[in-house]
Amino acid sequence: MKASVNRQELAEALGVVGGVLSVRTTKPILQCVLVRVEADCAILGATDLEVSVRQTVSQIEVAEPGDVLLSADKLTKIVRESADEVLELETVENICHVRGADSHFQLVSQDAREFPAIAEMQTPADFEIEAGLLRRLVDWTVFAAARENTRYAINGVLWERKGKKLTLVSTDGRRLSLACGTVSKGSDGDVQVIVPTKAMHLLQRMVTDDKDKVSVKATDNQILLSTRRATVGAALVEGRFPQYQDVIPQDNDKRVVVRTEEFLSAVRRAALLTNDESKGVKMLFDKGTLALSSRAPEQGEACVTMPVDYNGERIEIGFNPIFLTEALRVVFDETVTFEFKAANRPGVIRCGADFQYIVMPINL
Repeated sequence: MKASVNRQELAEALGVVGGVLSVRTTKPILQCVLVRVEADCAILGATDLEVSVRQTVSQIEVAEPGDVLLSADKLTKIVRESADEVLELETVENICHVRGADSHFQLVSQDAREFPAIAEMQTPADFEIEAGLLRRLVDWTVFAAARENTRYAINGVLWERKGKKLTLVSTDGRRLSLACGTVSKGSDGDVQVIVPTKAMHLLQRMVTDDKDKVSVKATDNQILLSTRRATVGAALVEGRFPQYQDVIPQDNDKRVVVRTEEFLSAVRRAALLTNDESKGVKMLFDKGTLALSSRAPEQGEACVTMPVDYNGERIEIGFNPIFLTEALRVVFDETVTFEFKAANRPGVIRCGADFQYIVMPINL
């Protein structure tokens, strides 16, 4: 194999495929990246046996096609630290030479034939969706998924497609995030699968052009997500996702529209004096005012006030500030709607008709 490749595009591709690598694996081959140089492009691939990714590099001049399997960590560091616009890659026996204008690295390669297969889209997709829209749906939901919960089914994000409506739902048992969008075209039949969060984070990395299209194909045990340049394949999360419709409050009778940045800033500042023992922020709604406060024993108290259009009864309700800030950070509208009913009932953050976030209160 011998080729000259644009360093910046190669670095971006390595950044994408590096998201699948596991540092805890006992199989050294899974810490490698497969570089497959074809006639007019290079395809980089990596896998942890459950999630795989392939990324295309198109700014390349190929002298001799071929495959090489290299340490992803070492190759990424070399490419990142190089200042050259173009790098030359050449394999001689089991050595890969990486050359710049004033540098020369020699990396020992492994047998590319032993590398596991990388998933690719070989059959028609179930549906397509605009990349920018799908990225927004992922941003709105992936942060609320459980992390290594014993209820295995919530360690991922539910994808539910009915007709042209795609709904993504995530929960960790204390909060639930739901986002909806419209697919551009698709086959008949509904889709309901649970996608692991690792694949969702990879999707965030690989979607760089909002106007691109993402093709989605789901089978009994795998999902494939493909753009013009990249493909992610992932084994589906097994189990039964909770009946999320039962969690969404239908009787919240108190509603406040607040400016997103102002609300986020107030929550962050009020949370400065929380600790492991007192993790909550108290929200006091009164005529025209919202006061956010926290108290940490032997440290002090914090209080932040902001004007709101509220004329209901005086009510106090407490929340984990991390749960609020994580949701507000992914809202790009100027305002959000905050709905609630009582101190012991869930609160709801809404952004238009496409995003709603339900969070359980805490006892202060």
